[in-house]
Amino acid sequence: MSQLLAAASTLDSWVHRSGNRWLLADDNGQRVIAFTSFLSADIRADGQVVSAPVEEGSFASYNKTNGPLEIHVTLGIQGDDAALQEALDTLTTLQGGTQLVSLVTPNAEYPDLNLESFNYSRKRENGLGVLFVELSLVEVKQVRAQYTNAAVAPRRERGKVQAKPVSAAAGLKSWITG
Repeated sequence: MSQLLAAASTLDSWVHRSGNRWLLADDNGQRVIAFTSFLSADIRADGQVVSAPVEEGSFASYNKTNGPLEIHVTLGIQGDDAALQEALDTLTTLQGGTQLVSLVTPNAEYPDLNLESFNYSRKRENGLGVLFVELSLVEVKQVRAQYTNAAVAPRRERGKVQAKPVSAAAGLKSWITG
């Protein structure tokens, strides 16, 4: 696997020279975690068409909702014990908090992602100075509430209303003022 890391590192250095950067960045565009190699990215965009039953056992589809992006990234991090511990501390802080990050790839930028979970491995075969980290990122949809000052129409009675019983004195007064 360390040969894979070396090949990925060579590819990563070529990618950096060509100006296409793979980056996990904060809202200021600064690198959140320093990694040696970007090994893979799996991106899932999901949506659902809403259907409802109508007459005679058929269905009508009338709307579609888009779910948040789910992104799984595998990184290779190489360094001494202090650098690896710093990377793990940063990941633990991101996973426990609500900070949003962006994943920048040569094809697209995926903003407003939160680190939902991560796992890592260190293996003797790869050298103890290498971490392989798998990140699970989920998009946080940013919405802005929009309010209007709608005037509420006064309540009006509609339809037939049951007559209310009237006392003799009220009926006589109504007849006189007539």
